[in-house]
Amino acid sequence: MKQIILVLILTMAVSTTFGQDKWQQKKIDYFVEAATKEFKLDNKQKKELLVLRTDYFNDYMVIIKNGKEGEITEEEQKTQLNEHNQNFNIKLKEITGSNNIQPFLVRMRDELKNVK
Repeated sequence: MKQIILVLILTMAVSTTFGQDKWQQKKIDYFVEAATKEFKLDNKQKKELLVLRTDYFNDYMVIIKNGKEGEITEEEQKTQLNEHNQNFNIKLKEITGSNNIQPFLVRMRDELKNVK
């Protein structure tokens, strides 16, 4: 049962991944690879992180789009983005097994700006 669920999740991640812009996919892959090295993740954790990061980006874009289209107020957008980021951080801590992810996230913010 677990294998079936994992296959479904991976299938979803792959299909979502291919639907994204190549530039953004490079950023997602860069983040996952850096986290794999930083936190010494195994393949299962790496796959979980790939799904998590892909979903994070997709949901982030939905929030931004809703804000631009006026479906939510600027304040609601800020609140939703904060909640979204906090949820991502909690799940990242679970996958990595580390409570000290902040230095990694700060470094990634700078490095991801230069990914082309």
